[in-house]
Amino acid sequence: MSVRRAALWSLVSQYASFAIQFATSVIISRLYLLPADVGLFSIALAAAMMVSIFQDMGISRFVTGQPEMREDHVRDYAAVAVGIGWLVALAVALAAWPLAQFYDQPGLTGLMLIIAASYALSPLAIVPSALLLRALDLKSLLYANAGSALVGGITAVAAAAAGAGPAALAWGMLATALTRLGIVQLLRPVWPRRPRDLTIVRPMISFGGSSFAISLSGAIGMRSQDLIVGRLLGLTATGLFTRASALAGQMSMLVVGSISGVFYPAFAKKRDAGEDLVEPYLHLVACNTGLQWAAAIGMALAAEPLVYLLYGPNWMEVAPLLRWTALAELFFMAIPLQMDIPILLGRIKTLVWVNLADTAITIAILAGFCLWGLEAAAQSRLAAGAIWCAIYAVFISRLLKLNLASLASVYLRSGLCALAAGVPLLLSRQLGWFAPDMGFAMLLGLSLAGVACWFVTLPLVSHPLWREVRLGLSKLSPGRPVGEQA
Repeated sequence: MSVRRAALWSLVSQYASFAIQFATSVIISRLYLLPADVGLFSIALAAAMMVSIFQDMGISRFVTGQPEMREDHVRDYAAVAVGIGWLVALAVALAAWPLAQFYDQPGLTGLMLIIAASYALSPLAIVPSALLLRALDLKSLLYANAGSALVGGITAVAAAAAGAGPAALAWGMLATALTRLGIVQLLRPVWPRRPRDLTIVRPMISFGGSSFAISLSGAIGMRSQDLIVGRLLGLTATGLFTRASALAGQMSMLVVGSISGVFYPAFAKKRDAGEDLVEPYLHLVACNTGLQWAAAIGMALAAEPLVYLLYGPNWMEVAPLLRWTALAELFFMAIPLQMDIPILLGRIKTLVWVNLADTAITIAILAGFCLWGLEAAAQSRLAAGAIWCAIYAVFISRLLKLNLASLASVYLRSGLCALAAGVPLLLSRQLGWFAPDMGFAMLLGLSLAGVACWFVTLPLVSHPLWREVRLGLSKLSPGRPVGEQA
């Protein structure tokens, strides 16, 4: 399967899963849960995910990225994944009571135990999923991701309607893990067996050690945010902060996350073939920023009506937080594959130190900004994002021998397109049309006008993304040449 076709299937998978998960969060938030309920679950999930970094241990990256894969070794890899995963699930279960005592929230115990059960199932899906991705079989992963999201969403809504409270989200998580396991094992069955020879799994474990250090650092940087906000500002603040961060993050994943996910195995193949990575990387940066920056500007400008329409008046305090977290995504999406490129080029040890520095800065900024309140905590994402972008721009540029001027040229074009996309929303504020309760039709019209402005600007600034747009349009016109395949 070509990279473009794989990216298309990945995009469909991402959109389908996102639509289901997003609809679930909207229904539950509007009808059943308050910010404090979401905050309680967010603390439990953040604590569990701090432990879950042990679960994968770089196994997925090892399977998808190594030059050769022997079929008779995959069951040995699966055994290691399951052994580590079950230890993680046990650790999460044992942490349930101490966490509840630390936050003085007895409800955390039950939530952590349900999450631990889902973590006991997830390891059985790691190697089958990695093999599907290695083969660029994104169509099969669509069935696994969208199917499990649908079952998990239905379970969560049903449990919330039955009065399960925050536990409804945990039950949905368990149902998602169980369904995904069933689907990937049906499509690419790999059941674990006791490793026959330690030399088979030793390279994977060695790779996993360095990869684990990176995952640990990243998890502390990301997952500690809800824990810090929960401890310093309370459950309601955590629920609001989590919802704003999730909306901004989901928007980024929806727009470009699926595309970036395809490029790790694709770049691995280019590396093995001795091809230059600079031009494809710049093209990836252009696609990422060209799409995501326009979406981030639109979300930041439309924060109030967006939150009002999605979650209702009980959640309006999310709007000012969303504005800052959406703008922060401009920085966090500016350097794609910031973990994958160093790993592919054999610079994983350097990456560990860079990631540790980035994590320490992120935590320090958030903890400091929390002293000024909840909105300042959201503003910390923007400050952390700017520093993060500067660190990884220099790091990746040196690894690829990439001219920073070329990167800046891409950013300039993407920035102009993003500003053009925001013009209709900015004009609506000047003309007095903008209001939190403006309604869906007005917001949709302004958004479509922004898309039109963005689309017109792409060729005017010679944005590299315009080539992809033209290629897509040519495929819709049988009489026109299809273009070159990736």
